Amino acid sequence: MGNYKKICWTEADVQCPFYIADDRGARSITCEGYSAGAEVVSRFRTLAQKDRHMGCFCVGRYTRCPVYRCTYSCKYEDRE
Repeated sequence: MGNYKKICWTEADVQCPFYIADDRGARSITCEGYSAGAEVVSRFRTLAQKDRHMGCFCVGRYTRCPVYRCTYSCKYEDRE
């Protein structure tokens, strides 16, 4: 499965369980963080970079996302 291309992603498109929200104006994505009560905010220089990241990870191959991998390994991996 390749990168998805779209002008604007919506929450309905997102598959990643750690996704919380995104802000087009701030060019940011907020995700569940790697410790209890923490959030990770990824900010991008351009809207195109943010949309590319969402197309690569949030709506598709989220298990390859660095934020997903860190959060999963720190909070959930030991529970399996």
